[in-house]
Amino acid sequence: MKIEKSVDYYNNGNIWHEGWHKEGNEYQCHREDGPAYVVYYYSGEKEFEVWCVHNKKHKVDGPAFISYNKDGTVRFEKYYINGERLSKEEWEDHPIRQEYIIKEAMKKALE
Repeated sequence: MKIEKSVDYYNNGNIWHEGWHKEGNEYQCHREDGPAYVVYYYSGEKEFEVWCVHNKKHKVDGPAFISYNKDGTVRFEKYYINGERLSKEEWEDHPIRQEYIIKEAMKKALE
């Protein structure tokens, strides 16, 4: 699967948003190595980022949606696995996340 990046700008030249999506379909957000969608304030600071896989909010190593204040501090975070919104506790205990933690530990042990 090929991934394309799209970028739109404010009239002042600053980036408004960046999006990564499946080739030929800008409405199917997908990115496995970073956020699939990032929106910026007019002044250039990051406003929020969304991590998506196959058009579903998803992230096993942190929140899939992060909203920022203009000073760069985190306003709030939301956790998702395969598009399902979870509390932080549910996310931490989710079997897919637990599997990820075990695989990462095994990789480190083999290094």
